[in-house]
Amino acid sequence: MKSEVRSYSLFQLAGGGKRHLALFLALTLGFTFFLPSTFSLTGASALGQVPTRKLQRATFQSFSSGGEPLAPASGLHLTPGLDRTPGTGSQMYNPGEPSLNMGLCRWESRKMPLKIWISPGLQLPEMGFTELQKVRPDQVFEMLQQPGDPFAGLSQAREWTEDTNYQVAAGIEQWREFEREGIFSFGFTTDPRQAQIMVFFVDSFKDSTSPGGIMVGGNTCAQLYTYEQAQSINIAQKPVIIEMSTLVNREPQKMIAASAHEFGHALGIKAHSPYRDDIMHENRVVNSLSPADKATIRRLYRSKPAYVM
Repeated sequence: MKSEVRSYSLFQLAGGGKRHLALFLALTLGFTFFLPSTFSLTGASALGQVPTRKLQRATFQSFSSGGEPLAPASGLHLTPGLDRTPGTGSQMYNPGEPSLNMGLCRWESRKMPLKIWISPGLQLPEMGFTELQKVRPDQVFEMLQQPGDPFAGLSQAREWTEDTNYQVAAGIEQWREFEREGIFSFGFTTDPRQAQIMVFFVDSFKDSTSPGGIMVGGNTCAQLYTYEQAQSINIAQKPVIIEMSTLVNREPQKMIAASAHEFGHALGIKAHSPYRDDIMHENRVVNSLSPADKATIRRLYRSKPAYVM
């Protein structure tokens, strides 16, 4: 059966209330929601099927501009990034997965439109930052197999409000132009069991040794499998998990930009850009997609991947 798709403006979704008016005027973005229905996942994405092989894990490792892994450290540590030479502003960077020999990874066209669920501020069980990549996709997948509300026991992250979700959606919407180009498509669902990409929240990430240290604004975890596996066996769809820090991203513009960055990872840009003027730089200092970000995602989705999600 087909899921019903409708488009709304942010102001319409807010019911036109005064407390959302300022946000609407600041963002003025439209986005698509998928209304719950018996949407059928196709082929390898059918929910509930058990994978027959061990899957690769996407680690989203952070690399310095020189290509060497950053040394572990505590607290705040930043890499300044490179400046582009004149005339190279639209030059793509390598989006491959660092832990898999920079192999390209993206969503298959048959998985479109991607369905995104933004939780009402829910915070997943706390664990060390380095454990997230090993655990999160399996952990959430197991929750989704439970009857009733799969997240009934979760609490809300501090300082989360309803406006926070509008900010996350606005960041994701920065990638909408590629839908008009026919590269990929996506929408928002109110049913977590239909989602391929799920957004949760966290006060702050504990024990982080990644770029930014305790000031990490977001994290994305995924499970990958080879393109050949995807064509030959049925694999249960385990969602890509995005977690956004409500304390680091207190300011609306920070949450919007950080969400755009993390959604870039969720789409398949695994490695960070070495250039400071790209939103996919590991210590993002810009708030919107650069020409190089756009060139990179176009090339990625026009290339045959080694891995898929």
